[in-house]
Amino acid sequence: MYRRKSECQIVQGRLSPYIDEQLNPADKERIESHLEGCQACLGELESLRAMVKLLHRVAMVTPPRSFAVAEAAPKPQPASARSFRAFRAATAVAALLLVFTFAGDAAHLFEAGPVEERTAQQVTPAANDDTGEGVLSSEGEGYADGEVYTWPVFELELALSGVVVVLGGATAVLWQKKRRGIEKG
Repeated sequence: MYRRKSECQIVQGRLSPYIDEQLNPADKERIESHLEGCQACLGELESLRAMVKLLHRVAMVTPPRSFAVAEAAPKPQPASARSFRAFRAATAVAALLLVFTFAGDAAHLFEAGPVEERTAQQVTPAANDDTGEGVLSSEGEGYADGEVYTWPVFELELALSGVVVVLGGATAVLWQKKRRGIEKG
């Protein structure tokens, strides 16, 4: 059960701040009034004062080294951790490009529509045109008659799929190495 501290225990616990004059006036008066009537606490006070005098006589010695704890410098991350982050980011970017390419292909965004067909036609001077202004021709430079340029979507999808597979595999290998390093360390 909880025992209340006696007045002597309270005073003896406050004797060191009393000697150092760190008490407020009310606490100082309380201790002085107790010391007038208690020889045990007065003897404890004299013992503490004698100890303080002895400590003041001891020469100050400079320690041979600093005992302050230095801040720990952050450990540089190994190259595998940096390359893991780079491969992870590259894999994410390649996967996003692949998804957008598949979505664009599925939505027929890469096929020539009416606007693309009109812009693919070039103005060429007509040999029999008297005005000299030229006429629209569906023949593009370097293409056979009537052929228009189309995006190589299928080839792009295959290439991006290969890149995602290779980067994903490399990322998985680095992740395994990182995980094993954590388990060992």
